[in-house]
This record gives sequence, structure tokens and C-alpha cells, in this order.
Amino acid sequence: MTEPVPTTEASKKIQAINRETVHHICSGQVVFDLATAVKELVENSLDSGATVVEIKLVDYGQTCISVSDNGCGVLEDDFEGLGLKHHTSKLQEFSDLTEVDTFGFRGEALSSLCALADLSIVTKHSSSVHAYKLEFDRNGILKTKEACARDTGTTVHVRNIFKSLPVRAKEFQRNIKKEYNKTLQILYSYCLVSVNIKITCSNTISGKSVNLLMSTMGTENVLTNINSVFGKKASEALVAVKAETPDEFTLQEYNLSNDTTFDFSWECYVSSCVHTLGRSTPDRQFFYVNGRPCDLVKVSKLINHVYHKYNNKQYPFVFLNLKLNQNCTDVNVTPDKRTIFFTQEKMILATIKSNLVRVWDKLQGNFMPVTLRDLSVKFKRGSSPTLSQEPPAKRQQTTGTKVQKIKKEVKDDETDGDDNVEYIEKPEDMTMTISISSVRKAFLSRKTSTAINGNDQNRIKYRTQIEPGRDSEAEKELQRELTTDSFDKMQIIGQFNLGFIITQLYGDLFIVDQHASDEKYRFEKFSNETKLKTQKLIIPKPLNLASLNENVLIENQKSFEDNGFMFQVNGEAEPGHRVELIGMPVSGGWQFGQEDIEELIFLIKEGGDPEGGQIPRPSRVRQMLASRACRSAVMVGKPLNFPEMRRLVSQMGQMKMPWNCPHGRPTIRHLLSLTALK
Repeated sequence: MTEPVPTTEASKKIQAINRETVHHICSGQVVFDLATAVKELVENSLDSGATVVEIKLVDYGQTCISVSDNGCGVLEDDFEGLGLKHHTSKLQEFSDLTEVDTFGFRGEALSSLCALADLSIVTKHSSSVHAYKLEFDRNGILKTKEACARDTGTTVHVRNIFKSLPVRAKEFQRNIKKEYNKTLQILYSYCLVSVNIKITCSNTISGKSVNLLMSTMGTENVLTNINSVFGKKASEALVAVKAETPDEFTLQEYNLSNDTTFDFSWECYVSSCVHTLGRSTPDRQFFYVNGRPCDLVKVSKLINHVYHKYNNKQYPFVFLNLKLNQNCTDVNVTPDKRTIFFTQEKMILATIKSNLVRVWDKLQGNFMPVTLRDLSVKFKRGSSPTLSQEPPAKRQQTTGTKVQKIKKEVKDDETDGDDNVEYIEKPEDMTMTISISSVRKAFLSRKTSTAINGNDQNRIKYRTQIEPGRDSEAEKELQRELTTDSFDKMQIIGQFNLGFIITQLYGDLFIVDQHASDEKYRFEKFSNETKLKTQKLIIPKPLNLASLNENVLIENQKSFEDNGFMFQVNGEAEPGHRVELIGMPVSGGWQFGQEDIEELIFLIKEGGDPEGGQIPRPSRVRQMLASRACRSAVMVGKPLNFPEMRRLVSQMGQMKMPWNCPHGRPTIRHLLSLTALK
């Protein structure tokens, strides 16, 4: 008789998960971070018809989140279903989704917060005699109800969020500042789009005074909201973009016919493409569909791509509210409702691209080339490359004229049969004759040599020529190929035209502007070490700053003191009026004022000095330090001996940003490749 085979596990029966466990699992997917919790509560307030919404965080939201409004309040008959799963006043059946015009509609937010935190609500309906304080258990069931005093509206308190999920609670505490900043970014999007609604947000750290983070004025203008949240400087750099039918070229690019339906509109503001008016990161790009904040990945990617054709070092500020037919959108995609599907995607993308190009084309200005940009490399068939430099007077005469390119066929090369093409540029005396067949042969020969020898030093690393409009390409190549050690390894060939140093690194020649490179070295040194003297004011000057900017100033007073500004702070005063200026920087004939303070606040919010300095400097202080550096640097026209040239080249390896002087002139450029000549 065969004995039964022992089993290591008991047979497990498939059975339903109990309701409480299901509730916890699903709730953790609806509210998964601080930003989502705040977002859901703010949306409920906006849906209630509120004209005033106040968000209060305690310890960055870790201890308590409170959202208060003056909306319609909750009817007493609805108290029982307020915290239950899938209970909502927005929908009766699935088909209602095509007509939903509110932020919330799933009935999951309050129920999920019940499962993840301690939830209490104080609410008064406009028809009620008095308010009620409500408390709910983990399953969203109403535990207590007691009468209390409150004006019409609702206040929701969420305490000890994620206390029921220990791992997530620990992760939340470890990354509290990151979660907090993400929450502010979400709140910005609602502050900007919510017209005729006053929204304020504050944070209180235990034992300290209330810190107002942002505030809008309740006006009917989006630009005014932008000004209230991000300051006057941010709003002044924006241009409005109208939704006009795409041009024929863009329609063809997206495979659209000329009679494609154009039945949508938008409200759109973007940064000017002028350099310094954009941002260092894409952190202020806000997208909406019918006023609902959302993530439009393709639209964001397109806008940044187009912007980089005009300004490849920055990102634009973007406010784009697409206004589409409700039956053309699907907002029921993800629990946080930030992913939206819509029809006419190609037409929308084409319209965005065409109109951005139209606007930024008008703003694009001319740039006058100087110093190294004025150097041209002339190649003649059968001869060595020669350097030439336009005289300053001639540069001034030709500024602003268009460059014409003439293409002509010349005699076939006997060895290859390919046509040679000569390009003549008129006027920025610049002639370059290129033999297409010779270039092709040199490239194929070099490619074969590299494959055989495997020697990286023989690789052609630099392909960008010295000419106007290609500075960014040249800088990228230099940043990619040169390290801090490269400058010490460069061999000094000699001085050219009493203004430039020719160096060699392996198979490449470089040209260094002796004045620009020394100026940048001294400028970085001054920026990191100079502390401006302060002249005390006889009478303190009040500063009327946006509350968010005021907080930045208070928290970063050391940076202002390094720039010569001194303040006194009155913590008891109203937000926006807590700071008074008591000392101004002084230096020679330079004058400073509140504009410099606001610019320094802007730089600190951006993440520091754009040139990588240790101390952020407003532009006027930078100009002053740049002027000092310029006057003390080695001048053009001075003969240099070998040790002096060695010092100028080596000190470039000690800079953080050695590629341009503070006035924008290139300090070093690749001259030519000896490998290519071979």
C-alpha cells in the first residue's frame, strides 16, 4: 500500500479579501504622497464653489494638513456618506463622465484619507443653523457628530498621515522636504488657474511663527495670479500666444490636411526666448485641460524642443490651458486624474508648434560677434589653413546685414569624380573653399585608421567651426572632451596677434583669448571672495515683497549680507511687510536698490549663481565684479613670455565655468585638427 506523499504547504483555498483589507489596499493607491492628499482636499474646496481656500501645513504636513474654505458646506443628510468609498454627489452613472466639469468625481479622496490618517471635518451648510464637527473611523464610518461654531464652509483636518502604513510613513519622514516641495509645485498649478478665488498656503514648524508660502489676490486674471505667486519679474518676462490655425508647412509635418477641423482654443503664456529670461530647469511649466491641472508629456517635450532652437541653455515658463469639448476628453484614466486622453492630438501639437515658432521668431534678435567669434579660418586648396581677423571698424559696418551663400559647381576632381562645391559668405571677408571629395576621403581614411589602431588620441573630436551662431555647439564639444587636467597638459605653441595663445593637446590645436580667460579667472575669484561694504541707512526702508519672496529673503539673509544688504525682520508684522532694509552695498559710483534684492531672491529660488559661484550675485553686482576683473586682467596687445602664457592656460583648469568671460566672450575655441590634415 502506497503511503501519501507529505506536502510542505497546506492547500490554499481561493477566497475573497475582506472589505477592510481591500479598503486599505485601494486607499494606498489613491493617496500615495503628501501632494496627492493636499490636491484632493483643494479640489473638493474648489468644487464647493469657494472663493477663499486656505491651506495650513504643520511641520511640512507631517503633523497636520488643514484645508479650509467658504464654500457651500455639507448637508447634514450627507454626513453618513461623506467618508464612504465611492460615495459622491458628482456622478450618478458612468455616462455622466462625459459631462463632468468638476475636479473630483470618484468619491475616493476622503475615504482613502480615513484609512491612512486621522480625519476630522468641521462643516456648515448655508441652510444650517450651526456647524458640526465630524470624526470618522478607518473605514470612513461616522463616529461622532457634535454641534460647533463656524461660518458657512468646510474645514478638513488630516493628522498623522500614513500612520497606518509604517513603511510608507518612514519613507515619508525621510523625504519630507522633497514631498513638501512637490506639494508646493502642485499648489502653484491651482493658484495660477483659479481666477476669482483667493488661495493661501502656510507652513508652521512647531515652536515657530507661521510662514506664508504663497497667496493669490482673487482676481480674474491669470497674469495677476502669476505675479502674486512668482513675482513681477516672472510675469514681465512672459508673452501671450494666440491659438491660430497652423501654417501649411507644420500641417504637412504632422500629416494633416488643410481642411482639418480646428475647434479648440487655449489660454497660453510662455517665456520670451531672449537669453536670461528663461529658467534653468523646466520646473515652472503648468498644463491644463479645461482648467484641470494635468501632465501633458508630449506637449511639454514639444515646447521645450522648440524653445531650445532659440535658447538652448534654458527652459521656458509655460502656462497652457487647453479648452476642449468635454466629449473629446477622458479624465478617468488614473486615480490622481492627472493623465488625460483627448482626440485631435496631432492638430493640437501642430497648432502649438506653429504658434510658438511664430511668436519666438518675432522675438529673436541679432547678436554681434566679437573677439574669437571674429576669427575666420580660411582654407585654400593645396595650402595650409590661415587665420585672419576683421578689423573692428569693418565689423561695425557689416553688423545686421544678412549673410548670402552662393553655391557654384567647380571642376570635377580627377581622382573621384565628385563635384567640389565652393561656398562664399558675404560680407561677418570670410571665404571657405571645401572639396567634398577630399573631405569624404579624409573622413573614411580617419575612420579606417581609428578602427585599426584603436587610438582615441587620433579620433576627430571637434567638428564645430569658429563662426557666429555656433558658440553653444563649440562649448558642448569642449565640455565633453576637456577636463580640468587638460589645460595643464596643453603645450604652448606661441602667441598670435598679441591677443591669443595657441596651444596643442595631442592632435588638436586650440586658441585662447588671453584677456577673456584671465578676466574670467579673476571674476570667479572675486565672486567667491568679495564681501561688499555696507552703508547703513538713516531711516529703515520698508520692503513690500510677495510673501513667498519675503520668506526666501528671511531664510537666506547670509547671501544678502555677502552682497552688502542688511535687514531687520519684524516677525509680528503682516506677511509681505515683515522686512525693512537698514543697509545698502556701496562701491565707487555703483548704485543699488530694491530691484537688486528682488533679483537676488529670484536667483536663490533658481538654485544659486548661474555661473556656478559659491555666492549668488545679482546682475549689477556681477557687472561691478566683472568690471574689476576686466580692468585687472591681462590686456590685448601685451606680449607674453612662456611662463606667463603657461600660467594663463593652467589657471583655466581651476575655473568652474572656463568657456566664456563674464561679458560673454569665448575664452577658448578649437582651432584645427592636425589628425584631419594628415
